[in-house]
Amino acid sequence: MNAFDRIRHLLDLFRPPDADDRFASGKPMRQAAAAVFRGSGAEREMMLITSRDTGRWIVPKGWIEDGEDGPAAALREAWEEAGVTGEVVADNAVGHYRYIKQRPRRGDALCDVDVYLVRLEDQKDIWPEKGQRKRKWFPVATAIHLVGEAGLKDVIRDAVTLYEAA
Repeated sequence: MNAFDRIRHLLDLFRPPDADDRFASGKPMRQAAAAVFRGSGAEREMMLITSRDTGRWIVPKGWIEDGEDGPAAALREAWEEAGVTGEVVADNAVGHYRYIKQRPRRGDALCDVDVYLVRLEDQKDIWPEKGQRKRKWFPVATAIHLVGEAGLKDVIRDAVTLYEAA
């Protein structure tokens, strides 16, 4: 996250939302994210993707659709945004974080994100959002450094501990 992104993030915390936005009601919207890992020990890596708007490094995440639970949504997002399939290590989220999703046309939304640990099974060369994002594998310490969301950094640290135990 560069200096401009940090300033924008701080200002967003104090920006009044639109009256018809769910953010105004104080009710966070739920999302699911996939913390995708491969390898073991010193060779362990985490996959990050770029956001579509600013190109910052993030994990695959998105809305939980009707009929889905969190793990299913995380796996779907990992496929759509990064072209990977995997196995959710545990039915429960390894952590949660909150952020403000900027939506210029519909108003900003406060989001609670449940992060699920995913062990890589396969990676494809073609996937639904290939032309919109980049994906890359990083050593875990580097991935933690590259992610801009402070809450997500903490979740990744916890996920690494769980992954080592799995």
